[in-house]
Amino acid sequence: MTELPTADHNRLPHAVTQLRIVFEQLGTEHKALVAEAEETTTKERRGTVNRMAEGIAQAGHTLSHTVTMLATVHGLKALGIDRQFSKDADGRDYSPLNSLGHPSEMLYDAAGHIHAVAHTLDKAYAQTRKYPALARARRPQQLGMALISLRAALEAMCADLSDDQDAEAAEYAPTLTLLRELEERVCHPVPAQSASPTADEVAAAIRANPSIARAAAAALATTS
Repeated sequence: MTELPTADHNRLPHAVTQLRIVFEQLGTEHKALVAEAEETTTKERRGTVNRMAEGIAQAGHTLSHTVTMLATVHGLKALGIDRQFSKDADGRDYSPLNSLGHPSEMLYDAAGHIHAVAHTLDKAYAQTRKYPALARARRPQQLGMALISLRAALEAMCADLSDDQDAEAAEYAPTLTLLRELEERVCHPVPAQSASPTADEVAAAIRANPSIARAAAAALATTS
């Protein structure tokens, strides 16, 4: 698990820094997917790659909005604004004018956006029945960094929510697990086992190169 800053006032800036890294690193993956889609001639395969690129774009849009939310939360906390009501003549809370900002509620909403980004990326890299090999990172180093940073940002936000005694912060534990598993699955795929050549491929190789035919005949004579 990523180590977080110990000082409470450092958590939100840390989360914003991590989300900026995510936003920047997603660009290389999106560009690679767009280029691949343009070069792909098979319609269904191109559709799958386009869907992946669209998922990255959607994640980027949500991240942009989330960074603005966190900057607002940080500003509200720094200015000491937290649900203050107007007052009546006796100094009591006067609710008809509503209240000032609610940083904890906005922070919880921002964590929900990160949850949505995680599931958007997971859906983008879901395997299809026809093209399961496409469910991999084109730029594994950059996408891996993005997923690790996304997890670090959510961890920081959850730590801040926990300080506000928000019991609902615990509900994001599965999202943290999802991001870790997604990074392992998409950025560190198990190498595919090389398939043996088919009989037709062997025959074609023999016809194309007489020396292969002589070597095959010699091998068969040795084993017989």
